[in-house]
Amino acid sequence: MSTAALGRILDLLAEEERLLGELITLAREKQQALIASEYPRIEAVSHRMLETVRQVETREAERMKLLGTLAAPCETLDDLVALAEDHGVTGFEVARDRLLERARELREAQEANARLVLGAIRLRDRWAAILSGHLAPTYGPAGQTTLQEGSGFVSRSA
Repeated sequence: MSTAALGRILDLLAEEERLLGELITLAREKQQALIASEYPRIEAVSHRMLETVRQVETREAERMKLLGTLAAPCETLDDLVALAEDHGVTGFEVARDRLLERARELREAQEANARLVLGAIRLRDRWAAILSGHLAPTYGPAGQTTLQEGSGFVSRSA
């Protein structure tokens, strides 16, 4: 087994962590674009995110190929940390922890973006329903807004 292969795998993990950092930055930029309803910016950021994801996938494919050359099977990052320690290669535990932290940050940012998109869709659907006369906002007995079937904004008898 080659310590050079382990060194390259460690480099790839660092590159993946850097790219995940870029994705986090882009996800936060997309969040601001979603809030501001800047559709061209949303599209541009989405394209940049896809390009970055392709770069991550390229690093991941190379890493998996290198893992295949190792004598011992490494199915998880924990397996890789143990294998590297057995061969005197350090830095894998820190790389694993940083990669996992970046993945967590990215997941949180993307979940926030998904909530924004779903909220916008619900709001658009509600406005479309109100404008088409299918739903009329009214106040219920507790003072909260309730939706009831409406007769529409335009009187047909007029």
